[in-house]
Parts: sequence; structure tokens; C-alpha cells
Amino acid sequence: MVISWLLNSLFKDIAERVLYSRTASDIWKELEDIFGQSNGAMFYQLKKKLSDPQQGVSDIAGYYTKVKRIWDELDSLDTCNYCTCECSCGGKGKTLKSHHVGRIIQFLMELNDTYLGVRSNILMTSHFPSINHAYSLLIHDEKQREIKVAQHSSETAFMASHLFSL
Repeated sequence: MVISWLLNSLFKDIAERVLYSRTASDIWKELEDIFGQSNGAMFYQLKKKLSDPQQGVSDIAGYYTKVKRIWDELDSLDTCNYCTCECSCGGKGKTLKSHHVGRIIQFLMELNDTYLGVRSNILMTSHFPSINHAYSLLIHDEKQREIKVAQHSSETAFMASHLFSL
């Protein structure tokens, strides 16, 4: 029954490759051998995109979304990232933390200089925040800037209208 479901779920030309497999497990292993290989060209392209993701004119949300999408695609291609062994030395946690810190630093490196203050505050903390917390701090700073700009332009408009009414 599972074999039938697997074969019916595949494109015809792919199903023909595994049609004579004896078990569902054999089909699955063969499909994994065929399609489970990391796509080197795609991996290269994503790494290249990630090496130059400058914020430019994007707001924080747009920039973060762009970078996060690339990270997620890389994670889906890089099956070696997922360790399932039991670790008693703490090395697995340290490696994972190092990976996350690297992503935070990469994200902060390409921010516009407008966010220099927040970036410095994040980098000066004794424990790096999660990428989501760093993103939250940057969004908060961006919103504060928008409020200040809106408030300043309202004050300027008020002063200009007051001067012209004299």
C-alpha cells in the first residue's frame, strides 16, 4: 500500500526508475540517493548572495526578510548542519551558538550607518541576543526614528506657517 502511494506520488519517469524496488524503504533510499545530494550550484549562488546583502534603501524588515530567506534556503540545502547524537561535552551547543552569533554579526555588518548606535549596543552586550531579539531592537530603533522625523517635520511646518502668518 505504501509502495503504491509512493509510486503514484512520483512523476512517471521517476516512478519508472524505482518501479521494481521490493520495499518502500528501498524506494525511499533510492530516491534519497538520486535527489538527496546537495545542489552545489545553488549553495554557491546563495552564499554569493549572502556575501553582499547590503541593506541599501530597504527598511529593517525588508532587509532582514531578504537575509533570513537566504539563511533558510542554505539551511535546507546543508543537511550536515543537523546533528542528532547525544552530546555530553557541550560542543554541540557551542557550535550552534557560534553559528547564531556569526549570523547576527553578518546581519549587523551590512546595516546602514544610521543604525550604528544600536549595532554598537548589541555588540557590547556580554551575551549576544538571539537574531530575533536583535531584529526587534533594530525595528524599535527604526520606529523611534520615524516618530522623530514625523515630529520634526510637524514642528517645522508649524513654525513655517507661523512665520508666514505674521
